[in-house]
Amino acid sequence: MTITQALHIKDKQRSEAEAKAEARTIALCKEIPALSEIDRELAAYGPALVGFAIAGDTEGLARLEQDNLALQERRKQLLLSYGYKANEDSPVYVCAKCSDSGYIKGTLCTCVKQQVALSAYASAGLGKGLIGKTFENFSMKYYTGDDLARMEKVLSICRDYVKSFTPTSQPLLFMGKTGLGKTHLSAAIAGGVAAKGYNVIYETSQKLFDTYEAARFARDNSPDTEKYEECDLLLIDDLGAECGSQYTAATFFNLLNTRLMHGKPTVINTNLNRPQLEKTYGERVLSRLLGEFRVLLFTGSDVRMQKLSEKGR
Repeated sequence: MTITQALHIKDKQRSEAEAKAEARTIALCKEIPALSEIDRELAAYGPALVGFAIAGDTEGLARLEQDNLALQERRKQLLLSYGYKANEDSPVYVCAKCSDSGYIKGTLCTCVKQQVALSAYASAGLGKGLIGKTFENFSMKYYTGDDLARMEKVLSICRDYVKSFTPTSQPLLFMGKTGLGKTHLSAAIAGGVAAKGYNVIYETSQKLFDTYEAARFARDNSPDTEKYEECDLLLIDDLGAECGSQYTAATFFNLLNTRLMHGKPTVINTNLNRPQLEKTYGERVLSRLLGEFRVLLFTGSDVRMQKLSEKGR
């Protein structure tokens, strides 16, 4: 989704909100005839304002302003006396900040940026089952003792990462055995950063290397691999689950090197330990992972197995 498309949606939302409000006003005026008279007087405010302004009558403008405020107050009180809310027929916008205009003082509203980002996020390779993975629903009840303390710190670091994210943030490496929440927190970071308007790509290592492999031999309609190198944040899920080869190791090194040289952050999660990473990808990759990335260790008992055990009780 482009910004233009997002603004078109906002325009439609605004029109719908105002059409519903107008229909509500018509219904209220039929029920409360005095409301129609007040609205006619309020409608005359604009032309009168222009007339006083042209004449340079500042005193007249001040009186007109007071009269207008008094009329608005009468309207509110009239609605309240009939048991309605004071703003009963005011438009209800999806975004109250910009009134669904898409702009605040000439600047794009965050709602537009979020709409574009979340659209890209949802279509960036993250399955529907992971879109709902948030920091709020990351449960700590499956961790105990030292593991609980460590994972609370990991969760706090991930939250702060999203809050302070910039396109030059430090890369992160999640390491730990399967079922400890690495994918959940990776998805939560992806969603949080995308919601701030950044270009996020979330990809499994298998899909990522398959794309590079396809581009390697393609002549026409070559798959887009530049997106992995140029996006604001790249998240690689389950590194090491792909079919390893000298080609994947070299490809991974080049991708890491390119993003590091341009200061672009990457978040990687893997079940592999340090010796396994070195064996699979080589010393150069290991050096960059441990030297440039902030390493977060995930410890505890397999959460997936604990959940299955709960269901079986």
